[in-house]
Amino acid sequence: MYTIQDIFKIYGPTYIKQHSLSKEEWKVYNAIINCKTSNLGYHTITCEHCGNTILAFNSCRNRHCPMCQSYAREKWIDKESEFLLSCPYFHIVTTVPYELNEIALFNKKIFYNTLFKATSESIMTLSEDPKWLGAKVGITSILHTWGQTMEFHPHIHSIVTGGGIKNNKWINSKEEYLFKVQVLSSLFKNKFLSLLKKKELIFPEKLSHLNNSKEFNKFLESLYKKQWITYIEPPKGSPENVVEYIGRYSFRIAISNDRIKNIDNDMVTFEYKDYKDEGKIKLMTISAIEFIRRFLMHVLPDRFTKIKHYGILTNRNKKSLIRLCRMLIKQAIYNDFTSTLKRKRKLIEFECSECGYKKFKYTFFYRARYVI
Repeated sequence: MYTIQDIFKIYGPTYIKQHSLSKEEWKVYNAIINCKTSNLGYHTITCEHCGNTILAFNSCRNRHCPMCQSYAREKWIDKESEFLLSCPYFHIVTTVPYELNEIALFNKKIFYNTLFKATSESIMTLSEDPKWLGAKVGITSILHTWGQTMEFHPHIHSIVTGGGIKNNKWINSKEEYLFKVQVLSSLFKNKFLSLLKKKELIFPEKLSHLNNSKEFNKFLESLYKKQWITYIEPPKGSPENVVEYIGRYSFRIAISNDRIKNIDNDMVTFEYKDYKDEGKIKLMTISAIEFIRRFLMHVLPDRFTKIKHYGILTNRNKKSLIRLCRMLIKQAIYNDFTSTLKRKRKLIEFECSECGYKKFKYTFFYRARYVI
């Protein structure tokens, strides 16, 4: 199987000669290059029953590394399943027009935070409006910055409860309707541009004219006139599938190793889903240097939080509000589908290949020279 690590090892040195990397990009590059190699040392896993010992190289645990996401995703899903409500969940996607991409790349932290804020405030404003739902909902928002071909495409996926709380009462949404997507799109656009206008931004050389306030306002005015793409997907499946769905979106990276089909003659071939052609799976071939450029475009700012909660899922009051909501919708604190979910998805860190015992002891060694 071909991997991103292979591409970085073979073509990374050439890429570095041609491009300057940011501090965050260097961190990701080095993490992926060294992941699960002797450079990071190794650890032993010893069964507490029979003493069987397994030796393995340490992983980098970087959130952009395709080899380090599975266990982190399972742990996150295990934790978040405790806050699942017995109600429908809507999937909302908010995007910005491509004209803003260059500005986003030069102002990642400011831009992404603005995207989160405009999205959450728009959803909360409409859901609390008596014309639509008239209640405070719960929102889990996840930032993605890529499309299927790894081009830059910042957008937010939000999972929203199909109901909310108002005056200590639970109010259900309509079965397949939360509010009009056109209304959300317009409100989101206005909020986002209004917030962006107040930020101190850095512009690339080809957009240096936007440093002039009149030119910048003129640029924003053209965006007000555009129709922004926003999508609301009605609830699908049972509530117990929601946390799995969120987890799948939360821990995605720009491209996984299993999508890389070939590396040959300085070119990389990978598969992608073409949504403009009924979601058909197709192959794309680009230069290895271009592949690395596209991958590193999606490196997030250091310590940036890409999963955020709002409304009744705000971290500060999460446990107490979820408990209240469950009482109001007459859902047991640990109801059948939550316990079923946990039984279905037991997080197993280790199972001895010799005796099947599940208790073990980790020992870490960070000095690679001891590894044979």
